[in-house]
Amino acid sequence: MMKRACVAALLLLSLSACAIGGRGRAIPFTDASVTSPDNHSFAIAWTAPSVASVSVYAGTDPAHVGRDHRVGQGGGSGNLTVSNLPAAARWYFELVPDHGGALTVADRSLHLATAPNFRDAGGYRTEEGKWIRMGLLYRSDQLDLLSPMDLQTVHEVGIRLVCDLRTDAERNRAPDRIPGGAMAMIADVAGNDSSSSRLTGLMTNKSLQQEVALSGGSAKLMEDANRQFVSSPAALKAYHALFERLADPKALPGVFHCTAGKDRTGWAEAAFLSIMGVPRDAILRDYLASNTYLEGKNRKLLAFIRSDSDRALVEPLMEVRPDYLEAAFDEIDKRYGSFDKYLHEGLGLDDATIKRLRAEFLVGG
Repeated sequence: MMKRACVAALLLLSLSACAIGGRGRAIPFTDASVTSPDNHSFAIAWTAPSVASVSVYAGTDPAHVGRDHRVGQGGGSGNLTVSNLPAAARWYFELVPDHGGALTVADRSLHLATAPNFRDAGGYRTEEGKWIRMGLLYRSDQLDLLSPMDLQTVHEVGIRLVCDLRTDAERNRAPDRIPGGAMAMIADVAGNDSSSSRLTGLMTNKSLQQEVALSGGSAKLMEDANRQFVSSPAALKAYHALFERLADPKALPGVFHCTAGKDRTGWAEAAFLSIMGVPRDAILRDYLASNTYLEGKNRKLLAFIRSDSDRALVEPLMEVRPDYLEAAFDEIDKRYGSFDKYLHEGLGLDDATIKRLRAEFLVGG
């Protein structure tokens, strides 16, 4: 009788493991990435020190890449270039080790000509060794300029939620182009905050430019704005609403954005990655990546600025810098004492919501 009960228990455990799949198994990869200059040729790299071999499969569905399109294999540390794949909105690559859980990765960028900062918010490893799922959450710059082709790509990756972090004035001047079937959500981070109005008017208001120059420059204004992201009532309300919504799987895949996709959106992403448990250095790298994605767009804008003094004033507004992000984290330490207290006391997120967020986005035992 005892033997029969043990066999039944082992069978139940085996079935449970199969049902959980890769999401419940420890993932042995310590690093993995996909880069593509044109969305046609893909450079895949990975590191899994405890693994002898890794098989790589390609597919267009992040939830089920499938094992019917094998594109190569390698050892515990590997590099692979894949080309000549059929045209698709996005290709994902499943790294299947000889033991442990598989990992699905993709090029972070969607390569949208009219929204260059539209990119995946996931694909990062946490301090506990889990990974944030890709293809589930995106961050972006303005969506009002989306070309028909780029709008179709956004539709094809399955976006269900578009969360707009901009002000009323920004939305009225440049309303989003929403992909078919997606829900629109407004989470105005700035509200009536005066520092945000100063940022908006700085490009054209000469007297305001002189005032900002005398008060420490536009870089200081950006640091002050980032402090407001974690302390102003409007920002706290907006980010609370965003994370509550993202905890609902019916809203996913989703995208959140502002105008440049680097400041209000940058803090939303930094807070999201912090909730997931991503190390601070990786969060900073993701934050600073906006400079790379927006480089071409910013270069065109700067070409119209002839004066060195105007350029010195405007450039800090167009960039993200480590000091900007550090100002937000410093404000958390001053006001709340810890990031956990910021989540609970500042954003008003309860343990159940935080647990749902982590359960939805994280994979790996």
